[in-house]
Amino acid sequence: MIVTELLPKATQRPLAEILDRLDAAPSLLPFDPAALGMLGDLSRRILAAKDLARQADAVALGYWLRPTNLARLADRYPPLADGSLRVPAGLAFHIPPSNVDMMFAYSWAAGLIAGNRQIVRLSRRRGELADRLLAVIGELADTRSAFIEYDRDDAITAAISARCDLRVIWGGDAAVAAIRAVPLAPHAKETVFADRLSMTLLSAPTMLALDDAALTGLAGRLFNDVLTFDQMACSSPRRLIWVGPAEAADAAEKRLTTAMAAEIRRRGYRIATATALEKYAAACRAAIRGPVRAIEMRRTDWVLVDLGDGPASPPDASHPGAGLLYRCRVDDVVAIAPMIDRSVQTLTHFGIDRATLENLARLLAGKGIDRMVPLGEALAFDLTWDGYDLIDEFTRRVVIRP
Repeated sequence: MIVTELLPKATQRPLAEILDRLDAAPSLLPFDPAALGMLGDLSRRILAAKDLARQADAVALGYWLRPTNLARLADRYPPLADGSLRVPAGLAFHIPPSNVDMMFAYSWAAGLIAGNRQIVRLSRRRGELADRLLAVIGELADTRSAFIEYDRDDAITAAISARCDLRVIWGGDAAVAAIRAVPLAPHAKETVFADRLSMTLLSAPTMLALDDAALTGLAGRLFNDVLTFDQMACSSPRRLIWVGPAEAADAAEKRLTTAMAAEIRRRGYRIATATALEKYAAACRAAIRGPVRAIEMRRTDWVLVDLGDGPASPPDASHPGAGLLYRCRVDDVVAIAPMIDRSVQTLTHFGIDRATLENLARLLAGKGIDRMVPLGEALAFDLTWDGYDLIDEFTRRVVIRP
């Protein structure tokens, strides 16, 4: 079997040769200084590269990999209280999504922090940013990592799966189901990140109390959450929920819409005509299937489908991204509970206190929502993702009894 190994340069190689090399690579323990040092060096190179410094998602990765942040992450994993020892899972096989360029790097970095040897399959549909980042990684990556590409081929996926100790799948439900149909080695484990959706919860009275400068800052944070990756990341909000009286919500929405229009102009965000038409079609489908009170589409880059008062879920499941939000209003936070199921990943919030969020989490009791983070942090990666502790998922424990 021949695949294209992307580092140090794109070269076709026998898959068995790549896997043998990874098997022979030296092992590391989780949070090994060598791995953290390499990732810290990668951070410095990303932040120093002028072209990458203009890409908000690349800068976010660079900041996440800073040595100070890696040290904070390590502090969250002290020696285990029962005396057992964390060790790597072994050979990790990562299959990242094709629609979010940075995700392969986060998955690979988390696996490296856990000490694993790794093989990462990259899609041929990846963007230019992924290739640029891959070139920077290629200046540093050692024999413990291999980045490959191949067209969909169950035989190749099966060959890697038969030798890996951990398979990590990111993607839509159909893609996950197709890969899961490929057998794993009996001892191996699998971590899956399937289709999810996210929403944002805004206190209307709190927003109305903001001065113009604070509102501009909030619009910038909402832009980052929604329009980075053209709203296609699982953690990008697709539902906007106002909390408060109807009159306050309407007034707050008008202010926010004006602020978002200014922010979109300032950032120079543009969408293709075809995407605008897809958004219009999605909004119309929702209106046909109802109930939809109104469609706010004075701009093609910021479209609100108003589902009215009370908890409501979109009547149309399709979503083209690029600034389409389904909007509703509730009197209090717990009223959103009927909207929540296991498909909901992230709830970003503004003007909602911690006690209220904790009360919502207890009410849901695991029925949905894995992350509740402030507005502007929807895409902020962490070692806890989709409810998984990635260090626990990417390692094993050796029990030691003297």
